[in-house]
Amino acid sequence: MYQAYFVDDEPLALDMFTKRQAFVECGFGVAGASTDPVEAMVEIRALSPGVVFADLKMPRLTGIEMMERLRSDGCKAEFVIVSVYAELADVRRFFTSHGFDYLLKPAGDHDLVNVLLRLTSKLQSAPPRADRVTPSKELNEILAYLQDYSAMRHTLESISTKWNVNPNTVCNLFAKYLNTTFVAYLTEIRMKNAEDLLLGTDKPVKEIAYICGYSDYFYFCRVFKERRGCAPTRFRESGGQS
Repeated sequence: MYQAYFVDDEPLALDMFTKRQAFVECGFGVAGASTDPVEAMVEIRALSPGVVFADLKMPRLTGIEMMERLRSDGCKAEFVIVSVYAELADVRRFFTSHGFDYLLKPAGDHDLVNVLLRLTSKLQSAPPRADRVTPSKELNEILAYLQDYSAMRHTLESISTKWNVNPNTVCNLFAKYLNTTFVAYLTEIRMKNAEDLLLGTDKPVKEIAYICGYSDYFYFCRVFKERRGCAPTRFRESGGQS
């Protein structure tokens, strides 16, 4: 399930929109919602939702201004504006800033489902993030543990035993809140650590492989190349331009 965040200064409109059945049917959950775009930015940075649905005309910040500020902070979420306004200048500015789509209120089921299905296709191609905070306290604890001890020999079973839960529960948490798997998430953490060590130190690649949790140097190189598009040595030589 993908996570969506909603921003609209009208509480009733916000409540009604977040309860649209189309979101559930298309695999989207509610990561959070706010009537204040400034407060919303704080939560969006923390929750890292896959998509943000925002009203255009709001006090303090417009939906487009909010998107642009979040983009400047490195936010990778897709943005959909939902507004009664369709002024050409606003629409042009929104798409120039790489917004995903622009829905006119009241958005019908057909239009909403169409946007959600296209969002699903785009989000499926995105790599898993290794620095996420989710609505699940249990999953957040697991993620923090993996971040701190990523070099240890982790398995789905060892994590399940440590948290005293069924392995299927762990799988479901990763699928529901991160749209990825336990193994893919752990691998991404290790690859990010490897990148930092390759660019920030002069340690030999074999040592970096071991530090990142790979006892097999050649396996590490193969995984790195699959994930980053080039060998670790080439990545270092190019300054991270794979």
